[in-house]
Amino acid sequence: MESDAPASWYDGKSPVFKFALKFGGLMLLYYALGMTPFSERVFWPANLQANAWLTNVILRGLQQPTRLAGATIQSDRFSFVIKRGCDATEPVAVLVAAVLAFPAPLRRKLAGILAGTLLLLGLNLLRVTSLYFVARDHPGLYDPLHLTVFPAVFILLALLLWLAWVQWVVGRNQGKTDARP
Repeated sequence: MESDAPASWYDGKSPVFKFALKFGGLMLLYYALGMTPFSERVFWPANLQANAWLTNVILRGLQQPTRLAGATIQSDRFSFVIKRGCDATEPVAVLVAAVLAFPAPLRRKLAGILAGTLLLLGLNLLRVTSLYFVARDHPGLYDPLHLTVFPAVFILLALLLWLAWVQWVVGRNQGKTDARP
């Protein structure tokens, strides 16, 4: 009888509590995995270099005289390094954790994760590219945009994407139930 105690305790909780518990657990997992030796040695450097490389490709396509050295984008006037936090990994983690924590069919979760991740990563490349031009043309705005505005905007964007996904999931489910007699 005691083996059912944790399950019945959990089953008796509100859906919001269950969501918060799952979401919190998934975010803890993200941070724990992000601190592993593998992540520190392999994942983060490769991820940051990939972001720098893609940003440099965009800048070169925009006729900017940039070059790449690891995760550093250099020009004749200045250089900047793509570091953790500049890569949209955390907003993606927030979106993925929220989608996985929400009660929905796996297919819809996968669709939301794929679409949201691609959108956040693409927008992040635009963000980093825009920061190059801000640093070049308006260096006084660089730190406030880079350290305050853009991080908040990206977390908010992840939450808004999740809410849009929830609306899509709930709307599709509601349409199915409304169609039945």
